[in-house]
Amino acid sequence: MKKDPSLKSQASAIFIGSLAGTIFQLLIPVIIVRLISQEDFGIFRQFTLVAGTFTGLLGMGYSSSLYYFYPTTDWNGKQKIIQQTQLLLTFNLLLFIILFYFYGEEILTYLNFKNFIVVKWLVVLCVVLDLLSSGVVNIFTLEKNTLLNKIYPPIEKIVRFFIFLIIILLIPGFKGPIIALIVFVGLRLVYYLIHILPYLKKIYKVDLGLMKQQLVYSLPFGLALILNLISNKFDKFFINQYITPEEFAIYSIAFLSIPVLKQFYRSVNNVVVPEISIYMKNNKIIEATKLWQKTVDKISGITIPAVILFWILAKEIITILYTVEYVEAANYYRIFILMFFVSMFSQEIILRGSHKTKYILVSNIIGAIITIVVGFFIIQRMGLYGAIITALVGTVTPMIISLNFERRIMNLKIHNWVNWKKMGLNFFSSLLVGLPIFFFKDYIENIYLRTILVGVFFVSLIILIQMRLGIFIFPDKVNELLKKIRK
Repeated sequence: MKKDPSLKSQASAIFIGSLAGTIFQLLIPVIIVRLISQEDFGIFRQFTLVAGTFTGLLGMGYSSSLYYFYPTTDWNGKQKIIQQTQLLLTFNLLLFIILFYFYGEEILTYLNFKNFIVVKWLVVLCVVLDLLSSGVVNIFTLEKNTLLNKIYPPIEKIVRFFIFLIIILLIPGFKGPIIALIVFVGLRLVYYLIHILPYLKKIYKVDLGLMKQQLVYSLPFGLALILNLISNKFDKFFINQYITPEEFAIYSIAFLSIPVLKQFYRSVNNVVVPEISIYMKNNKIIEATKLWQKTVDKISGITIPAVILFWILAKEIITILYTVEYVEAANYYRIFILMFFVSMFSQEIILRGSHKTKYILVSNIIGAIITIVVGFFIIQRMGLYGAIITALVGTVTPMIISLNFERRIMNLKIHNWVNWKKMGLNFFSSLLVGLPIFFFKDYIENIYLRTILVGVFFVSLIILIQMRLGIFIFPDKVNELLKKIRK
């Protein structure tokens, strides 16, 4: 019998694939901003905001249920859960198409996106193709397919890059990247359907019992996702009525985030949730707690220095990627990436693994209320700075509330929740290295040389300090490397 790969190898495979893909993902906006105007780029960003929001709303958290049900069932059960997930998504899409047919113009007008009325069916087509193909990465993780987890993300991003490049050169203006996006998600859907053919060979009747379980698990999580979307997108929809497409283009860059970290989080959390599910089903709360703490320990070890480094190099990163026309976004970017200091605690994986998704819903209800109240008060008064602060509040508030629920489930006190000493050492050592760099880096005039030297110096020094303090998260890898060098 083939042995399943370890959690470490699964997470590493997903991360390596995602990291390679991220490089090409970043190249897409780099190319777009150099081929179309700032106004057209702003309109394209508005399109992705609208289409992405509808996709998120219609997903209803159904894919998340796969991580709970798939690992603990036989092959027939796996076929059923995959088929019924696609069925539920299709049903939601049919309702969406009917609603948009009758009220599409009114919806777009209400959301202050009148530009898209003439291309409203492109919005619908993008949402349909994107949602139906959204499980393509989940399936590789569920199957524990380390090879595809490594090679699919970079291949996907390479294909996406060339699709965007070719179509933007052929079709000028904002319609170019919109059509490129639709072509890409269409090809992704074709590949996904081919991959899941084994799950569709025997078509099962709807298992009402299983569907009820899936809905009981998914709907609280799905409603939480909807509320989370409201929290995270409220600032963008609300500020849109006060700014031009050019200003929206600049503001949207603030959510560049730290791509490598996002991929790292996703690769680790997607692997950990099924294992926590198994522990919780067997009432092994202590083992689940230790796994969660180990996950946070690893993630925070990378997150803290990464956030400080990207905060220092914000202007350089924005300028290199998007040109000097977008450098104003650096101020908003520095504010938003502070959210990683909360998200590094891997919120919700205990709630998802223990089938307590109702608490995620509660967290997001409270978070949405707080975000909307804060947004109404400060966006009109502070403009884009009010919007980015609202976005930060909307992102971290439900995280903090969810984490408190999880702490109670794991029966942990604040003092023994995580390894605070290690986190503190990590934070202050990163700050100690980063502050002098921030004040003296501008003496290097060439922006590319400055970015490379600062990055190499900061990372090298942080690794040395972490090793000296005994808080480096990959000591085995370094020891292996040192042994090879000595040979």
